[in-house]
Amino acid sequence: MAHGADLVVTSLTKYVGGHSDLIAGGCSGAAAILEPIRGMRTILGTMCDPHTGWLLMRSLETLKLRMKAAAEGARKVAAFLNTHPKVASVWYLGFLPGGHPDRPIFERQCKSPGSTFSFDVKGGEAEAFAVLDRLKVIKLAVSLGGTETLASHPAAMTHSDIPQEERLRLGITPALIRISVGIEDPDDLIVDLNQALG
Repeated sequence: MAHGADLVVTSLTKYVGGHSDLIAGGCSGAAAILEPIRGMRTILGTMCDPHTGWLLMRSLETLKLRMKAAAEGARKVAAFLNTHPKVASVWYLGFLPGGHPDRPIFERQCKSPGSTFSFDVKGGEAEAFAVLDRLKVIKLAVSLGGTETLASHPAAMTHSDIPQEERLRLGITPALIRISVGIEDPDDLIVDLNQALG
């Protein structure tokens, strides 16, 4: 809202919940703008049950610690991947060049590069699948923002229903792997990725 939005819709399922055990969301804004949303929410019944509310309150206690650990782990993992001979490119916001047109937006809106990023392995789909199949610590799943590190293949999973031409235009190649770094020791994740890439 500090950037001029009238409404802010927040997924509470991912980082805020942070333990892959709830589904929730929030909407913030001025009372007058939220009034019709509150009315529709009442009609649709899209409110958290008490247990989900309790889980969110529990998770808020460790949010800062989890976010810092995940972001720091992602920084180390991205740096490792950026130098690996079998990795073609790493799409991590911390590597965004100073002259890039998106850099001012990143600096204005973000406090950190976060813990979810993507990388392209050298080769194509077969090579990406081989890496994903060999992971032992990192789990193959499409979610993000939990305590566990997850990897996915966007072209075959989250973005599989988007036409191939559009996927490629957006940079979602057959060689792309998305990773959401959790709170594990990043050295363990690096060892896992190194053996999978090897």
